[in-house]
Amino acid sequence: MSIPQWFAGQVLTADAMNARNVKMVAQQNDQVVTSSTTLIDSEITFIPEPNAVYQYWLYISYSATTNSDLRWSWNAAGATLASFTQAYAATAGSGVNTGSDIIMRRPGNTTARAAGGTDTTSPPVNFHSAYDSGTFVTDGTLSAVTMQFCQNTSHTDQTILRGGNQTRMLYQRIG
Repeated sequence: MSIPQWFAGQVLTADAMNARNVKMVAQQNDQVVTSSTTLIDSEITFIPEPNAVYQYWLYISYSATTNSDLRWSWNAAGATLASFTQAYAATAGSGVNTGSDIIMRRPGNTTARAAGGTDTTSPPVNFHSAYDSGTFVTDGTLSAVTMQFCQNTSHTDQTILRGGNQTRMLYQRIG
């Protein structure tokens, strides 16, 4: 169903009115990865409507060491994304409250995004943020859109995608 244009005298339905509402998907639990650069599914997943345009805002909370960092990507077989990201540079080695280089980029649809860690011991305790926002267009299939993550560099140190309602995605159908 597309976002309707309303006209005088038209009967509105609940589906038509709710189509524009912002929805949220939250990471409920911490997910830990060690010694792996193989992307795994997070709890940030939903099935958008086919043949639609969405706007989204992904707020990532994570903890990682300088040895492992974090990498995330989208598994979205039925969608084409236009992402704009911000994150600590993967080479960040300064303290959590010390300024550091950041990455601001417009990665390709299937390009993984990297975010650096600052902890020197594992399990990491510093909480970091990374951001991914943009739009995506869905094709005619019902296909899930899922955030995936792993370590940027395989290491025995932990990389933790933070849950407890800290990592979340807001999305809204706009067309």
